Amino acid sequence: MTFYTKTNTSTLPPMNQILIFVALTLICVIGLAFGLHTMLVGHHHTLATTREVPWGLLITPYVFFACLSTGLCMISSLGQVFGIDTFKPLVTRTVFLSLISMAAGLMCIALEIETPWRVGFYALFSPQPFSNIWWKATIYSLFTVATICNFLLLMIGRHKSARAFATIAIVLVTIGNLNMNSDMELLGARGFWSEGYMPLYFLSLSALIGCAAILLFNWMSSRFNNQILQSQEDMALQATGRLFLVILLGIFYFTVVKIMGGFIPKFTNNPEAMALLVQGGFAHNFWIGEVGLAVLLPLALIAFTKGKKVIVLALAGISCLTGVFILFYDLVIVGQLIPHFQHYNVVDLPQYYSYSPSLHEIMISVGVTFFFLAAFIFGEMLFKKIYVYGQ
Repeated sequence: MTFYTKTNTSTLPPMNQILIFVALTLICVIGLAFGLHTMLVGHHHTLATTREVPWGLLITPYVFFACLSTGLCMISSLGQVFGIDTFKPLVTRTVFLSLISMAAGLMCIALEIETPWRVGFYALFSPQPFSNIWWKATIYSLFTVATICNFLLLMIGRHKSARAFATIAIVLVTIGNLNMNSDMELLGARGFWSEGYMPLYFLSLSALIGCAAILLFNWMSSRFNNQILQSQEDMALQATGRLFLVILLGIFYFTVVKIMGGFIPKFTNNPEAMALLVQGGFAHNFWIGEVGLAVLLPLALIAFTKGKKVIVLALAGISCLTGVFILFYDLVIVGQLIPHFQHYNVVDLPQYYSYSPSLHEIMISVGVTFFFLAAFIFGEMLFKKIYVYGQ
């Protein structure tokens, strides 16, 4: 895609690569078929959301892929916008990954909305500048256009022009990411999402999973194409690994803050939700996913190998991505399970609302995830003969 010199003159990819792409695409189509069925029969028949818990599993991959796109854009900008030579070998593939990440996120939120076609129509013909959702839809749409232009210009070697669109993209996606928690606060001003550290937390998580994805998918690319990493690429991945380590330490601090909020009520705006997360029904998600997979295991893997083995960095990356996906699921769901009027001793009001994803929600999430994976494989087959960025 960006790193390898032209060694294969065949115009068609090997059959094993085509079969992998077809298999991933088939799973994607099956998953998205559940989304089409949901739109045809109605969300109230297929989704497990309720009036009390209006946001379900489908918000999780939207937030995950939107933040992943943000993080990838941030890392690519280090080489493309800020001119750091070490990161330049990663630029083109990272821009492509950022583009398909945002496409996956927007696809997921479109399937979660019962009438997604109204979003574009009313955004254009009845804009509401005081609406946070209108701004988010506009910002991410403009970001997608800027990233497409950036990638196409990189493909034809117009690096200076591409840099201008890359600058626009990083500004837009950073603005969109910094108010990610504001979208969630709209649901009855849930205190779980109004913590003062949330904007920085979302930005840090985005950078973290951006590094994790770069480590994982560049290693996957070398295995998929059966090629040895070039020295420039290896140095870039080791630099990304060091950046990954620094951000992991920052996320570890935020995790400690959440633990304190779970046990000491004065450290959080919504102690009931934080207690449910840290020591209640979601404790296994928190300690295994958010603490173990997202932070401690990647830290241990990097410390054990000193960040010099790419395969170990890739393992740390997939562990972190899995853990952060669980983290986003907890972040979306837990705050909604606390009844709005729990402090007023309302008769028959439950201590917690309940929610479990439906089959359609699970399959749509699987479909969107496999869309991202299939798009990555498609990119590897189509763009792997492009020379290194900047040469």
